[in-house]
Amino acid sequence: GDPGLVLLELFAYLTETMIFRLNRLPQKAYLAFLNLLGVSLLPPAAASTRLVFRRERAAEHPIEIPRGTRVTTGRTVGAGEPPVFTTAQTVTMAPGETEVAVMAFHCDLIEGEWIGTGTGLPGLSLTVRHPPIITPTGDNLDLVVGVEARGVELQSQVAGIQYNGKAYRVWREVTSFAEAGPQDPVYIADRTTGTITFAPALRTVSAGVLADAPQALAAVPANGREIRVWYRRGGGPAGNVGANTLVTLKDPIPGLTVTNPSPAGGGQAAESLENALIRGPQELHSLQRAVTARDFEVVAKSSSRAVARSRAFTRAALWRHAVPGTVEVLLVPQVPSEEWVDGRLTAEQLRARAAEEIRSQIKQALDERRPLGTTCVVSWTKYKTVYVTARVVVGREEDPVAVRDRVYARLYQIISPLPTPLSQTGWQYGQALRASDVYNIALAEPGVRWVDRVRLHVTEVPDQGVAALAADHFQNSTWYAGSGATLFRSTNDGEGWESIRAFEGETIVALAPNRDRAGLLAAVSHLPDGGTRLYLSEDAGESWYLLAQLAFRVNDMAWIQRRDLPFLLLATDKGLYELRGERGSAPVQLIVNASNQDLGLYAVAVSVGVRGVTSVAVAAADTEGVYLSRESGVSNSFELAGLKKEDIRRLAVQYDGPRTFLWAGAAAAGGTDTGRGCFRWELRGQDPPDGPRAFNSGWQGGSCLGIGFLGTRVVAASHRQGVLWLTPARDAVWQAPDVRCGLPLRDPGRFHPVHGLATDPRGRMIMAGGDEGVYRSQDGGQSYVSASNRQFSEKVTLPDTWLFVSGDHDVEVVSEDEAVRD
Repeated sequence: GDPGLVLLELFAYLTETMIFRLNRLPQKAYLAFLNLLGVSLLPPAAASTRLVFRRERAAEHPIEIPRGTRVTTGRTVGAGEPPVFTTAQTVTMAPGETEVAVMAFHCDLIEGEWIGTGTGLPGLSLTVRHPPIITPTGDNLDLVVGVEARGVELQSQVAGIQYNGKAYRVWREVTSFAEAGPQDPVYIADRTTGTITFAPALRTVSAGVLADAPQALAAVPANGREIRVWYRRGGGPAGNVGANTLVTLKDPIPGLTVTNPSPAGGGQAAESLENALIRGPQELHSLQRAVTARDFEVVAKSSSRAVARSRAFTRAALWRHAVPGTVEVLLVPQVPSEEWVDGRLTAEQLRARAAEEIRSQIKQALDERRPLGTTCVVSWTKYKTVYVTARVVVGREEDPVAVRDRVYARLYQIISPLPTPLSQTGWQYGQALRASDVYNIALAEPGVRWVDRVRLHVTEVPDQGVAALAADHFQNSTWYAGSGATLFRSTNDGEGWESIRAFEGETIVALAPNRDRAGLLAAVSHLPDGGTRLYLSEDAGESWYLLAQLAFRVNDMAWIQRRDLPFLLLATDKGLYELRGERGSAPVQLIVNASNQDLGLYAVAVSVGVRGVTSVAVAAADTEGVYLSRESGVSNSFELAGLKKEDIRRLAVQYDGPRTFLWAGAAAAGGTDTGRGCFRWELRGQDPPDGPRAFNSGWQGGSCLGIGFLGTRVVAASHRQGVLWLTPARDAVWQAPDVRCGLPLRDPGRFHPVHGLATDPRGRMIMAGGDEGVYRSQDGGQSYVSASNRQFSEKVTLPDTWLFVSGDHDVEVVSEDEAVRD
């Protein structure tokens, strides 16, 4: 060949290579630029879990488990060494105890490492020997920097630590020196590289004039003083181990065994440079203060690597009970994709990683940055499981099995609360799942000709055993339903329901939203042993606590205001009890009948007249009639109002302008007994009421199981005729719905019993519940539609603060030839 041509081609090649290299900045330069902006690469995050130490039998002596005790799996995970967890604090198993729990992190504990000596000059920078230092876990022990102290430098209020006979003052980590005072003992740490930087010097500007000499922005270590570091290093995704795998003590303690009842989570690798380059400009906008919703979300995510998503909103925008100025931040935990089962993420996996320690750490970080006058609430997101059934038709040249697997993968990735390759943000909060979404997901797969038979399904709805229903008096379109042990809430008039609490092993029998205080809701559940538990929520069912537990049955309850405080009146098998609606309250008995103080009660109702007179009515067991108190139900203020020998099981109060009426529903003996319908008194404040008026014409429903009101119309749940209605008048007759009204039939001509009945406070609709679920009427009770469906053809709704998670999708894939034959 031609030597000149060869040299020319070589020169061109070398020139191209040189241009390519000169046009690229080395990684070290990018890191330097980020550091100038105050942004450093995030270090690895350590997985955490709660370890439980046990001994076989109680002993008289205590056992101390020191901080830093190491526990491992005892087997190799993958190709590396088994992960080692160290306890975060010292705990003691007291005499007589057989177990104790302690938090542990996947890390190595380095104690008292010497990293250098102070020079007395600003800008000192030192590096630990074993980087990286893990990301903060919230206990302030991940990184402790101590500078040797002498004489009286360690005063009583100064944090210090003793090591090898010397005292060290603990310095504080900050993100910048901008707010530090000249004598503040602070430093900045780059945990990824393990670099500790003390305050530099700066010529400050005052009144527009530059100072003559530079001054240190904060305290600097004095000349000749030892600097030591206590820190945790390691972390990473290898620590995300399953439950009951950490069973080997690397530092044996005689007589003890150990395990982790829940999986370890939160472990993540160090941040990549590419991600830091994108994150850096985003963090600059927050200015280390949480003001906007986006600020709160950024701070929440940056405070813990165990969080994948966050959403901030003002509570008052969604809830009537919210205190103005309250910001709620919802969190979604990080679940590594390697732990997804066949590409699917489950709600159980998400809940298992929703650790209280992570939530507390993020709340602390937000509290430090929130504006004055605001309150921050941090919660874990709630999830609604949904799955899809559909038929997908592919071309005859396609492999149906391969297409089905790809469609499944698309569904699992798009209907997911976590970001995925196909959904960079994850499913949006409050966004309904529509049939059109499923069509779009499936048709995006190459080879799919068309999609049909699409149905959307939910896994939890109140579709059986509904014994209690109630409408919220403040939150529009909000209803509550007790189905067995599960309490459901709908925020859209029954279009969709969400399970908000499961009272395992119990049966919900009564619900009572408070009419005077938004968000206050009481629930009564029966226990198998004949006892009762009362639960209270102060935030419309978002959270609950046990208010009281009784050894006998509570049959009904009603709210009453005393001294501007909410109290519950409880109708029980042992009489009437009063219970203050707050933690730590104890029930107090109110005497209804002095000659029979334990007279059982079936129902209780409270009314407040236009003159402010509060009346309390109770229905006595054993056909002992209805008692009425015109003195707010205090002991010994009750008088028999009538209906002795009538089996009254339900009471309700109707307000008609300035007039107030008390209604009573009678039970039937059973069999062919058509029942006695209802009775009514007009309450006249301090004056005694007239005798009860019977409304039984046209009633053939057997027992009356509930009473409600739509304006002047009265609706009553019955044992066999569904929900009847009546407009009180001299010759009023109960009207029964047609057998084709939509309520479920148990046999021809006879409806299932309606055990739960509630009406909309605005008089728009009726909700009826029973063995077949919840049914809704919007025409006064003449027709009903099911309001507790598991299957939908158009959409599945989602509350604004919830996210969808995929269930077990069921997609049939057939070739177009098979589809045409069908």
